[in-house]
Amino acid sequence: MPFDAAVFDFDGTLVDSAGAKRDSFFAIFPDTGDHRRVIAGVLANDPDGSRHRVIPRMLEGMKSLGLNALNSADELIRRYGEVSEAAVAAAPELPGASALLAALASRLELHLCSNTPEGAVRAHVAARGWTGHFKTVDGHPATKIGKVATVLSEGGFEPRRVAVIGDGVSDEEAASANGCRFLAIRSPADLAAVGRILGVANV
Repeated sequence: MPFDAAVFDFDGTLVDSAGAKRDSFFAIFPDTGDHRRVIAGVLANDPDGSRHRVIPRMLEGMKSLGLNALNSADELIRRYGEVSEAAVAAAPELPGASALLAALASRLELHLCSNTPEGAVRAHVAARGWTGHFKTVDGHPATKIGKVATVLSEGGFEPRRVAVIGDGVSDEEAASANGCRFLAIRSPADLAAVGRILGVANV
C-alpha cells in the first residue's frame, strides 16, 4: 500500500541517542544506589516522558525516601538539557538515516515530532542538515498524538496512508490513536526495512 506522509521520531529512530539521553538522567543526580533505583523506576514507568514530567517525579521519589537531590527541579531540568543535548549532538545517525530522508522527501510529506523540547530538536535537525526534508519539526510541548492528528487534518490524508516511525511507546500510541500504520525501530536494521515499506530500496 502506498503512503502519502510519514511522521518520524528523532532519538533512537534517526539518531542513535536514546541510550545517551537515558544515561543523562543518571548523570544529573548523586551517584548512589538509592538515587539510581528511583531514577530507573520512574523511567520504567514512563519511558517516553518529557524531562519536564519525569524529573519532578524523580525528585518526589527521592524526597519520599529522604534522599537529597542537591538541586531544584528547574535547575535539574536545565542541567539535563545541557548534558543530554551535548550527548545527542555527538551521537551518530542510525545507518542510512540521511540517505533515507533524502530519498523519501521527494516522494512523501515528511514530519518530525519528538518529546525533546522544540527548540532543541529543531537545532539538532538543523545541525545534521535535515531541516529541508521535513515540512514540520515539532517537540515538547506538542504531543505526538496531537501532531499526527494535525498532519491528517491539514493534509487531508487517509489514516491508513500515513506512517508513524519511532522506537517508543508514545510513537505507537500516536499511530494507534489516529488509525495510522506504526513502523517500529527496534534495531538499526529496522530503518532500512522502513525504507522498503515506504517505497525506497537500497539506500
